[in-house]
Order: sequence, then structure tokens, then C-alpha cells
Amino acid sequence: MGKASYDMTEVRFIIKPDFTECYVLCEAYGDCPIGVQGWHYKVFPKDVSIIDIIPQYITECVLWPQKSPNEK
Repeated sequence: MGKASYDMTEVRFIIKPDFTECYVLCEAYGDCPIGVQGWHYKVFPKDVSIIDIIPQYITECVLWPQKSPNEK
């Protein structure tokens, strides 16, 4: 197994009345698996605050599905 790492280079939140969308842009380095590089996306219910999302969920963003913030 080779060396692999990634950086989270951008985080975006889109706050809607009923939910919050979170987009995280990851940049992969080395021997990363396919699917690490790019935007990752997850929807959270309105009762989960951004203050809770950042420390509890952002660290597992590479496991989220991939979707660009510009996709409809």
C-alpha cells in the first residue's frame, strides 16, 4: 500500500428552511483511492447546527457521495 493523503480545501454550507447542505472539496495526494478527489455532499436536518456538523461529521466527508455545488 502506498502513501496517500488528502486536504479539505473548501467547505460550503447552503442553509435552507428545512435542511442544511454541506459541500466539501477534497484534494487527493499520492496513492489515494478513486473517489477521494473532488466535491463531497451531504444533507443534514435543520435541527443539526453547523457548529455540530464541523467537528462531528466533516472528518468523514470522503465517505459521502460526490456532488458538485453547481449540479442541479
